[in-house]
Amino acid sequence: MLKSGEWLSIAIVGLVFLFVVTSIGFFNFLIGPNGSGPSTTVEPSSAYIQVIFISLAPAVALSFFLRVLSEGSKLSTIFVLTSGIILIFGMIYISNLIPKINEVELPWWIYNSPWIFSGFGILLLGIGYLNFRRVSSRSVDTLHK
Repeated sequence: MLKSGEWLSIAIVGLVFLFVVTSIGFFNFLIGPNGSGPSTTVEPSSAYIQVIFISLAPAVALSFFLRVLSEGSKLSTIFVLTSGIILIFGMIYISNLIPKINEVELPWWIYNSPWIFSGFGILLLGIGYLNFRRVSSRSVDTLHK
């Protein structure tokens, strides 16, 4: 049976995956068919802010919650590390999509969003690493008793 921290870490992986897939769809929409841009008028800032607050912001908040309040397990730390890796590789893929957007004027923060959110991926990797060290040191302490 999984502990609550492990369920939280599964939710983190799911939210990060949702963010990456939705971002890929968003940027493909901005590229448009045959690179001609979207067929409707779109405000990219407000649309992308919604994507961030629906998926990535809760994932980062849950990872802090998991770090502070959960006992942690090796499985939950592996899930948090995996979510950081998914986010980093997803942002690398998206950074290759952004130069293909010709018809829509992107704000600077959306244009640089892959690098900004790669920083959040590094943050998730750091949180997972700290949790892994905490769990590993606790298991070594129990072996010495």
